[in-house]
Amino acid sequence: MLKIDFITGALEAQKQGELKAGFESHSQINAAPSYNKERLNWTIQDDNGKLIAALTVDLLWDWLYIDELWVDENYRGTGIGKQLMEKAEEYAKLKKLSGLWLWTQSWQAPVFYQRLGFEEFTRFDDFPIGHSRIGLRKSLSNS
Repeated sequence: MLKIDFITGALEAQKQGELKAGFESHSQINAAPSYNKERLNWTIQDDNGKLIAALTVDLLWDWLYIDELWVDENYRGTGIGKQLMEKAEEYAKLKKLSGLWLWTQSWQAPVFYQRLGFEEFTRFDDFPIGHSRIGLRKSLSNS
């Protein structure tokens, strides 16, 4: 008899490995590209080594997913966030990727990303209620 377990938090490493192998096997059967996701990070520290800004991204297939961009309150508005985003875009161009994409919330910084050339490709209204979750992407010309 099959049993359904409800688990909060991350799966055990063994089960996560089985899940990944199952996805990869299904992808190979359907001639899809290999699922190799790589986490990349850019960080900025002050002279004492304190983290003042970070950008985390996932490289998946030929797109760079911007997962987290954070800048310490004392350094916001100084251009550090823009510098980190430019580093990610330089990396994407160097690797000849198709583009970059991300999710942001209506209360976060959609205009910041739009000023960097990102365009909205989807919007979930009332997520959470009274706000929107916004999908933005920036296609790169690899010619």
